[in-house]
Amino acid sequence: MRRIKKSIMTCCCISILFMGGCWDRIDIEDMGLACGVGVDYQESSAKRLTPEFTIQFVVPKVLAGENGGGGSQAEPFQNLTMDESSLFEAGREASTVTSRSPNYAHLKVLVISKEAAQSINLLQLLNFFFRDHEIRRTVHVLISEEKASEILSIKGTKDPVPALKLLSITENMEKKTAKMPPILSLGDFSEKMSASSSFLVQKVQKFKEGVQIIGAAVIKGNTQKMIGELNEDETFGINCITGEAKAGAVTGVDKETDKIISYEIDRLKSSIKSKVNGEDISYTVNINTEGRLSEDWIPKSDAFNEKFIRNAEKQVEREFMRLMEAGLAKTQKELKVDVAGFGESLRINQPKVWKKVKKNWEERFPEASIDINVKVKIRQFQTQGRKMNK
Repeated sequence: MRRIKKSIMTCCCISILFMGGCWDRIDIEDMGLACGVGVDYQESSAKRLTPEFTIQFVVPKVLAGENGGGGSQAEPFQNLTMDESSLFEAGREASTVTSRSPNYAHLKVLVISKEAAQSINLLQLLNFFFRDHEIRRTVHVLISEEKASEILSIKGTKDPVPALKLLSITENMEKKTAKMPPILSLGDFSEKMSASSSFLVQKVQKFKEGVQIIGAAVIKGNTQKMIGELNEDETFGINCITGEAKAGAVTGVDKETDKIISYEIDRLKSSIKSKVNGEDISYTVNINTEGRLSEDWIPKSDAFNEKFIRNAEKQVEREFMRLMEAGLAKTQKELKVDVAGFGESLRINQPKVWKKVKKNWEERFPEASIDINVKVKIRQFQTQGRKMNK
């Protein structure tokens, strides 16, 4: 037993010799923690499109509750804007004007202005972000209506750091609303760009004293530029087709009384089935959703009455149809891009046909016939039953 204890003590003593400690430790106050980056467009004197690079640094001391000099509360973030011929050079140039060189290991959001997204090839523009070893592929990408530097300057009351506020809003899509497309990470962006696929990006804009993420920017795969945008209804419709509308409200209108009926999505499933007949390609989209009746303005409504519930379901189904038809009209007929995965359905179910059409798929896609079927089931109506008139 003594030999065992002696051996353990000897091993512990020897192991101490190999513990070098935190020899490369850097205090967080001495690091230039970049939490957000904005990219804007400018035209150089040589008539060449060049980016304007805005880095948002977090000020740890202020976030920890320590005041700045003079007794006044300092800002918990600092924005630094650089304009160079490349983003990599701009990042390195930032080290000449700040004592804390940028560290991108904790970068959360990347905001690209609409003007830059429409003017510059996005695969080339973001080449620096794809290659830099510090930047994680989980960074959220946004397209802004205004300049990205302006969006990164708007702080909130509860989230004083603009980049962190944007990060929190983007995550609301999964549980609160389908009026924005799903989160698109830097890794997703790279994957879709490399595959020359068209896709949607969350769109941010000024709203009163703050910001709002609503609608979507449309990126065309073969041009790798932004070619248009979807409003909130069109975005909601596309999310229903793809099955990404896991939450949100749909408000229908009762035909008889012209009063509103609000339906809250609890579950939604979508299936896209392709059919090939000679040279013709057609699709059937089946939407099945369950949810709750959250609000209605119909006089003498009775949620305990089966007839009333069936009528409410029909009105909500009609609104679902309107939203999805609006989304398809904008993407398929006007912008002529497939952002809802119809090509993917064809690739899975008809691989031989897909091999023939995949090179010019978005030229064929606008001619495809698409039928939509919607089935709404109201499972709950909370505690509201009959409305009694006094």
